[in-house]
Amino acid sequence: MALVVSLLTLAVEIGVVDALEQGTAHDFVDVVIVVVLFGAVPAAAIGSIGALVVHFVTRGASSQWPAVMLAAVVGLVVGLIVWRGDVGVAALLGVAAAVGRLAVVPYARRRTA
Repeated sequence: MALVVSLLTLAVEIGVVDALEQGTAHDFVDVVIVVVLFGAVPAAAIGSIGALVVHFVTRGASSQWPAVMLAAVVGLVVGLIVWRGDVGVAALLGVAAAVGRLAVVPYARRRTA
């Protein structure tokens, strides 16, 4: 679920950036669909590795916030690697990763409670 939420968040973020750059939201839906279609496989591959890293590093944490923050950092670092230092797009990926991790916090609490 976190991967799907992250991918959709990134797609919407990129759609918003495109709309702001173009001065119109005319292509917003098209941009979101293209990002989801072409980003699904890379998101599944890279996101799964990132999710495992976050899980193993924060599994002993008493709160979910370290996991959310680490997901943001991992997303930012991966974004800097994938987009070769484009901090803006990398930041979007970091936010998307954090939102995806935040989406599963209720399930993590339910499991540990």
